[in-house]
Amino acid sequence: MPYPTPTAVQIEKARQANLAEYFIQNGYEVEQHRSELHVKGYGGLYINTETNEWYCFSQADKHGGRNAINCLTDIIGMDFKSAVEALMGERMSQIEHRPTVRTPPKQRELVLPEPADNMRKVFAYLCQTRMIDSKIVSELAHQHLLYQDKRGNAVFLHKDENGETVGAEIQGTNSERRYKGVAAGTSDSLFTIKIGDTMSQGESSKCGTDAAQKKLSHSEPTRAYIFESAIDLLSFKQIAKPQNLQNCLLVSMAGLKPNSLKRLADSGMELLACVDNDEAGKKFIKSNNLIARNHILFGYGVKDFNELLMKMKGKQQIVEKPPPRKKHSLH
Repeated sequence: MPYPTPTAVQIEKARQANLAEYFIQNGYEVEQHRSELHVKGYGGLYINTETNEWYCFSQADKHGGRNAINCLTDIIGMDFKSAVEALMGERMSQIEHRPTVRTPPKQRELVLPEPADNMRKVFAYLCQTRMIDSKIVSELAHQHLLYQDKRGNAVFLHKDENGETVGAEIQGTNSERRYKGVAAGTSDSLFTIKIGDTMSQGESSKCGTDAAQKKLSHSEPTRAYIFESAIDLLSFKQIAKPQNLQNCLLVSMAGLKPNSLKRLADSGMELLACVDNDEAGKKFIKSNNLIARNHILFGYGVKDFNELLMKMKGKQQIVEKPPPRKKHSLH
């Protein structure tokens, strides 16, 4: 029996689907340029993350627009029904004939970037350019949660509750052309740091475990701080007072991924949004009913927690003037 065609409601829902979220969650190689997301390998395909408009430089006749279906059919090469199904995350046959049975989308194989034989660029970028404490970076590297790939990018590994690598967030180290994306095959996994009851004991910080999938106990986190990137997460960890970060989870979504929050919400943790101080961040907080914890960004007039860290570090740097030379009188 042939599969039914999409309904008008389904088509309209797919037309308005979030394109940036679709490409990130499905493992496409992407690069963030301020409010634009560049989808690599498709002739200059760009998505405006604030308006959801798309444009492809290599196919100027396909002028782009806000229709997500057209983007997948004209640029990616899908047929109409496949594009609607992809954007909705389910097949038409399942919607029409088996509404109570959901078949999860096929997971793409995780492909991690090939590691380099050193981490010089990563340490230089994170510690000097981004002003993150070298002890924090060393801790991640020591726990095999951060490495440098052969292109010089920083690769933050996502781990599940069993310690298996299930995804990765990639951050470029070229200050002039910053690349941000995820490894192919990364879906809704998260980069996390679990902080225990007392920071002063040294062993209270456990990085990389996706603790949101575990049942809460008296020793499990009671709240989760949500960030858009691993660098913002690490910056917040460095800024925050240890006594204020007890029994919690620091979480990087590698973007704005509402689907990733469901596991955290189901675990019973209180979700605190530390996303960027911009329109996309405000909409994310409102649409997901999160508790905002990024008010300090407004006060300092910065976009994210790394900008805040650099501003605070800049204020702390005191340039000492050399003592005035003593004038020697001539005899």
